[in-house]
Amino acid sequence: MTHSQLIDAKNHHSRISIVTKRWSQLMTGIVLLIISYSGIASERFKIGLAVWSGYPESVKGFKEGLAEQGLIEGQNVTFIQGEKSTNEQLQKNVALSFKNAKVDLVYSLTTAGTNIVKSVMPETTPIVFSIVTYPADSGLIESFEYSGNNLTGTSNYVPIYQYFNLLKLILPRIKTIAIFHRKNEPNSKIQSANMLRVLKREGIIGLDREPENIAQVTRMGEELIGKVDAFMTTTDTLMQSGGEKALIKLSLKNKIPILSSNKTGIIQGSTFGPVADFHTLGKMAGKKAALILMQGASPSRIRSEIQQPPLFLVNRHSTEMLGISISRKAQKLITWIGE
Repeated sequence: MTHSQLIDAKNHHSRISIVTKRWSQLMTGIVLLIISYSGIASERFKIGLAVWSGYPESVKGFKEGLAEQGLIEGQNVTFIQGEKSTNEQLQKNVALSFKNAKVDLVYSLTTAGTNIVKSVMPETTPIVFSIVTYPADSGLIESFEYSGNNLTGTSNYVPIYQYFNLLKLILPRIKTIAIFHRKNEPNSKIQSANMLRVLKREGIIGLDREPENIAQVTRMGEELIGKVDAFMTTTDTLMQSGGEKALIKLSLKNKIPILSSNKTGIIQGSTFGPVADFHTLGKMAGKKAALILMQGASPSRIRSEIQQPPLFLVNRHSTEMLGISISRKAQKLITWIGE
């Protein structure tokens, strides 16, 4: 072999060594990436569920939203569900149990429940809320765009104009309506005040009723029989925990329609209403939680949302019982239930 051939052979060997080394480095990188990804995929997260009085459809939606992003119960997620109750001290104990368990995130329902969770949990623990009607006005977050803290979530707020438009569509000749909401509950107080302003502007008399319990709901409702054209329920916990049922009895017996803020209420017999679907909101919230857990996203920079558009629900059985005729125009916009 000549001197020139020796040099060529040496250079060829050197090039092969370089390629082999680079290939080895590339494969090592791929292996490390796979190991790293597997570690993320197999990491188990603990999520606390602060469900207040229950809301199973919300929790179901939340779990589905997580699962769609790869966070599956029993595989890489463990849920710790707190006791169902509207007792504030009990819910403080639930939040403390989450804190002691060092959960990675809390899913919290309702304004009252989320306020408690927020007050107990460390600011480093993400909180994703749902079924909170006015998260910014109630002080939970700074704004829908930027929470300014460790919270983000979904709101069951429905714009007031949707209520009024549906009210005029179903009951075009209405003159007087009484609004029921729990005394001293921030969300429903805001909702009632906003609706009263709209009614006044449109020349409709709005009466504000603030019961503290179901017995007062019944008594106040009975006092209004023959004096109002309709009742309206708000999104507060009293209405959702038996107050609306009490009004439904009066509604069907005395032929007083109910403009409801609650899907469950309309299913149970309230006449109609524009409502947010708790399952849908839960699913939206689950996807936000996945962003936080899997991508390290900051809750403060994840926009809180409402459901757009809401559901325009009408209970067919109740409208028939009350003798309400639904126009063709209205029938194109609504979803029937109670058939």
